[in-house]
Amino acid sequence: MLPAAVTALGLATALTLAAAPTAGAAAPTATHPAHHVGRHSGGNSNWAGYAVTGGTFHTVTGNWTVPALNCSATAGDISFWSGLDGWLSTSVEQIGLDAVCTRNHTVQYNPWVEMYPANSVYFTETVKAGDTMTSSVTTDGSGSFTLVLADPTQGWTKTYTESAPGVALSSAEVIVEAIGSRTIPACPDFQQVQFSDVTANGQDFATAGTVAATNLERSGTYLTQDGALTGTAFPVTWLHA
Repeated sequence: MLPAAVTALGLATALTLAAAPTAGAAAPTATHPAHHVGRHSGGNSNWAGYAVTGGTFHTVTGNWTVPALNCSATAGDISFWSGLDGWLSTSVEQIGLDAVCTRNHTVQYNPWVEMYPANSVYFTETVKAGDTMTSSVTTDGSGSFTLVLADPTQGWTKTYTESAPGVALSSAEVIVEAIGSRTIPACPDFQQVQFSDVTANGQDFATAGTVAATNLERSGTYLTQDGALTGTAFPVTWLHA
């Protein structure tokens, strides 16, 4: 999931899964098309949340409470994630959760890891509305990355070791992203998501660098509204699809 207009760099993704207990059944681990795309701007934005720039970033963390989607009206896919790069560069090293309103008006929660522009890899652990999710992306600065997603409510942790030499490390983000094939796809009603423990390089996000805010936007109409970033916390509120 990267800022707009990304070229395929073909980053190698040697995935090493250190799997903790699986808390339920879901689809098998699978590689999907890279549908988490770059950040669009100029009246059409597929990212909401905050980024920090103005330095070299080696770590990012972000926690959130999984929102209960209202799927009565709009089918679509919304994603919650933390990552390095993507605001100023053409790669993103990220891990997070897709929340999907299906055409049958049911909800699916699908955790994933991605070294964009390589494809997302989804894994099988169960996630439910109201769960606490914790995430982190860390690099040694020499191309090795450790990406961790955990659901303490369900009792599982996933740790991935990836390689992406030569990436910029020019930003850190904690983001809500609208997912799909259209430029700015339908945004299902996630009501509000509250992020906490949002840090970059071990510092509060609000003081870790130059802070930039973004909202989901289609043809100049805002689909979400960021709340204030206060130290390590902020909300993102759904406005409409």
